[in-house]
Amino acid sequence: MRDGGGVGGERWSAELPKRIPSRVPGVRMVSWGSLPQQVASARLWCWHGTKLSYDRAYPLISVLSELHTNALRHTASGGPCGRVRMEMEGRRGMFWLAVTDDGVLPGAAPTVPEPGTGFGLRLVDRLATGWGWFGVPGHPITVWAVVDPRGGVSPVPAGEPAGTARLEVPAQRAAG
Repeated sequence: MRDGGGVGGERWSAELPKRIPSRVPGVRMVSWGSLPQQVASARLWCWHGTKLSYDRAYPLISVLSELHTNALRHTASGGPCGRVRMEMEGRRGMFWLAVTDDGVLPGAAPTVPEPGTGFGLRLVDRLATGWGWFGVPGHPITVWAVVDPRGGVSPVPAGEPAGTARLEVPAQRAAG
């Protein structure tokens, strides 16, 4: 399908978003394209997956939106034919989100996600019980967050990749 966006002509895009079958029960996965307009669709995907009222799901939706936007702004996911992959799992009222980008922008130095001068990851840090990333700088990176709409400690979801920082989510975060 043609998407008409892009600089210097039309850009081809796959049929995105595309649901990805999960081998783990309760895990929802989807792949989005590089268009910023798809962030709004991702918010709906997230909200509908929670089965919560909007006000209860809002922290989770905000975290997902920030991680998705960061992937589009700071990685090759925002370029032509870029993609953003998302996973979401709910367990005992808490939700684990993961957003995987396409890696470093062509010609850019590899970076890692860390709160900087912007507000995006600071917001994620405030709304999430814990967050982190895994991957190799310069290659696709997965940024994850655990959000408890009720407040509280986070579970370790099923199917956790061995050795990920997600296993080290603190039980409590100091007030700051």
